[in-house]
Amino acid sequence: MNAGTKNILEMLSSRVESLCEKGEWSEAYHASLAVVDKARGLVELKDDGAEQALANCLEIQADVLRQTGHLEESRLIYSEALELANKLPNNAFMLGRISASVAVLYDSVENEAEAIRFYERALELYSRAGMENSEEAADVYNNVGFVYRSIGNFQAAEDLFLKGLAICNHALGVEHEKTATLCNNLGALYLKSEKNTQAREMHMMALEARLIVLGGAHPDTAQSHANLALSLSEGGELKKADEHFKSAVNIYEKHIEGETHEYAAVVENYAEFLKMSDNEKVADALIKKAQKKLSKLGA
Repeated sequence: MNAGTKNILEMLSSRVESLCEKGEWSEAYHASLAVVDKARGLVELKDDGAEQALANCLEIQADVLRQTGHLEESRLIYSEALELANKLPNNAFMLGRISASVAVLYDSVENEAEAIRFYERALELYSRAGMENSEEAADVYNNVGFVYRSIGNFQAAEDLFLKGLAICNHALGVEHEKTATLCNNLGALYLKSEKNTQAREMHMMALEARLIVLGGAHPDTAQSHANLALSLSEGGELKKADEHFKSAVNIYEKHIEGETHEYAAVVENYAEFLKMSDNEKVADALIKKAQKKLSKLGA
């Protein structure tokens, strides 16, 4: 493949990614059509490296379709990309990456069996590529951990979250968004498993990291306040729990348009906490205030 052809493919691919980041999905899809058409033409001409290029371009197009909800079309294009990638040398990382994307697709429609199959295939391929401790592998451990949690296999979920956390902690450090996310997910699992002491520590670590990385006004920070409040409540630390519930509600109120469900959920949890603490009047006032705010949004 000559330099000019390689350059135009890179430009078109970068344009797709840029449009996706801006949320301009229709334009991103049209750009993905152009890049795939260009790559298919190279395959027909038997250009050197054309199949590699086409597999990459198909993956990009399938990603756009998956993120815009065109799941069956996306699945078919991922399948074509996998078929092409299987023919290529040194293909383990590409196959792993595409397999992980297919797993996300199945995960989104709650096909747990296929999601697990493709997530585990992705991990096997990353290991074959020498990337078993990569951030990509950590993402897969996190995602498949969620699937196992959803089907009630808490032990498998814990093992997977712990593997992902170990990778993130080693590669990125404690004060990183991904490390905080894994701490949060482990904490939620421990709370669900009634391991309150472990849940408290995981949520405390997640909050500390998010305060440093994201700041005190970010929705993810609110999530950590809310989860920590639940852990503290279960452990009988009621004063601290109240403080963190208040922080979560205050942050979510500022992001209510984009975090409607989360705001409603934390208000419900806080109100229940207040009622259990014999503060029914405060709970009722909180609920009325929330209902008024949500009604303005049509929620």
